[in-house]
Amino acid sequence: MKIKKLITQLHLWLGLASGLVVFILGLTGAIYAFSNEIKDVIYKDRRFVSAVPHREKLPLDTLLEIARKSLGKEHRITRAEISQDPTRSFMFRAFKINKKATGYWNYYDYYLKVYLDPYTGKVIFMEDASQEFFTVVLALHMNLLLGEGLGHFIVKWSTVCFVILLLSGLVLWWPKKWKHKQLKKSLTIKWNSKFKRLNYDLHNVLGFYAMLLLLIIALTGLAWSFDLTTEAKSKVLSDTTLSTKASADDILKQALHQAPKTAYFLYNFPAAKSGTVNLSAYQHHHHLYDRMQYRFDQYNGKLLQSARPVASSKITTKLIALNYDLHTGTAFGLVGKLVAFIVSLIAAALPVTGLIIWLKKGKKMEKKQLTQP
Repeated sequence: MKIKKLITQLHLWLGLASGLVVFILGLTGAIYAFSNEIKDVIYKDRRFVSAVPHREKLPLDTLLEIARKSLGKEHRITRAEISQDPTRSFMFRAFKINKKATGYWNYYDYYLKVYLDPYTGKVIFMEDASQEFFTVVLALHMNLLLGEGLGHFIVKWSTVCFVILLLSGLVLWWPKKWKHKQLKKSLTIKWNSKFKRLNYDLHNVLGFYAMLLLLIIALTGLAWSFDLTTEAKSKVLSDTTLSTKASADDILKQALHQAPKTAYFLYNFPAAKSGTVNLSAYQHHHHLYDRMQYRFDQYNGKLLQSARPVASSKITTKLIALNYDLHTGTAFGLVGKLVAFIVSLIAAALPVTGLIIWLKKGKKMEKKQLTQP
């Protein structure tokens, strides 16, 4: 059997095995691409407030206490999203999952959010985030709503299949002769052709144009799947000989002094007694790679560690910092997100057009066999 025929068979069977998952990943990726922009419109009442002239925001400790009372003592607050934009609300999240659960609705013990007006402390909105549309879309994208065990396994290996499909597809697309007529056929879609030819062109030509970008999206997705972006467990710990917790407001002020141009902070509260308060200071609202990371002692409030991953001299650290933004296209701003949206739709279309090609070919062979004497 010739090499190209083997590659054709590999492309076919991997496509049939992973096609449905790739379709779901492409479609959900496209839907999620502009989720933040859409949320700012449809959730405007909870994400924005009226800025109060000449009035300071309430201390973080005060807002944290209001959030705890609103969410209930049985729900531990794990994170606060603190924007420096005077028109943005503050969001506090209580989050607990069961990693061994199978199925989406068993995965969350609770996932609650409360939005507060930072000037008045008024509770703007209480949300069961596990029911929110984009949360469900993201879970479908990450684990098919099947939980972290089974769902993550299927998504991971379907993405591996997709990488092989992209590379084998390039081999199958490659023209035998690099002449004008052959190149034109391989690089253009004949829109006025019959359905069979049009479908083939949509699969072949669009697949070629999107291949490199889809390869980047797939590989950055696999970096998460294989825990290549997971930071090594920090050896920096809080001083557990102390009992009184440091002021959250004092810790935030220290971080703001360190990074005064921060767009927003993610303030992560420690779960363990020896854990640290981890703050990520994002310098831009629309991408994540340019961020400062701080660790504070949760008892005495001292800054224990700081880093700016994207400025690291290590290429692996830089790539890990850029991974999310490369995956979503936000590394290249609005244009990058738009391109990621388009190629995600192409990714969703490839299994459909590929399946049609296979079915049409099967019918043709069956018809040929029937007409033979």
